[in-house]
Amino acid sequence: MIRINLLPTEQRRGTRISPKVLGTSFGSTLAVAASIGWFGLVYFGQLADLEQQQIRVTATLQGKQKEAVYYDKLLSNETDYKARVQTIQDIGKSRRVWSRFMDEMIDVVNNGGDTERHLAWFDSLQLKSDPKTKAAVVTMPGMVQGNDLAKVANLHRDIEQAPFARDLASKSSPGGKQEPSKDRIPPEAFKSTIELRFKPTVQEAPKQKPQPQPQTAAQKK
Repeated sequence: MIRINLLPTEQRRGTRISPKVLGTSFGSTLAVAASIGWFGLVYFGQLADLEQQQIRVTATLQGKQKEAVYYDKLLSNETDYKARVQTIQDIGKSRRVWSRFMDEMIDVVNNGGDTERHLAWFDSLQLKSDPKTKAAVVTMPGMVQGNDLAKVANLHRDIEQAPFARDLASKSSPGGKQEPSKDRIPPEAFKSTIELRFKPTVQEAPKQKPQPQPQTAAQKK
């Protein structure tokens, strides 16, 4: 028997899509969607982790940069501090402690109370600087009691043995003039002026002579 199917083409049973094909397509679509979702989760999850890591690394780098700047400042301050310390030390070496000199000179004059060796006193003490050598010159006019010139020599000998004597460049020679006075007992005494010339505390470097400049070809002509 001949059958005629008058249904539209898309509704004809013979042209319908098989349920297996639909199931396979649907499953494939779900698999693709799941894959895309999983990839999105992984991708954006790793991206978030990388962004957080970048933030931490950037913060650490900024901290290191601040520490590097601080370290550079410390090095600069250390260099400046060393320069100042060296300057202070140079100034300290170039200055003479005159209070120490006075104490040592008083010890020489007193001589432990031994007036038999010498009994001396000074009218004044003058200090000036030699403009040429920049050395200190101490001038002390005074008296040595007695009529024995050996006591004057003893005073000079004690000055030469004093601690400050190692800094002396020269010293005046022993001597004096008798100037008796009725106000003293005994009245005799030698009047003299002791001059002490100290070494310069800072030795100036010798000035170097300027090197002759080579002549140019035009100057040779």
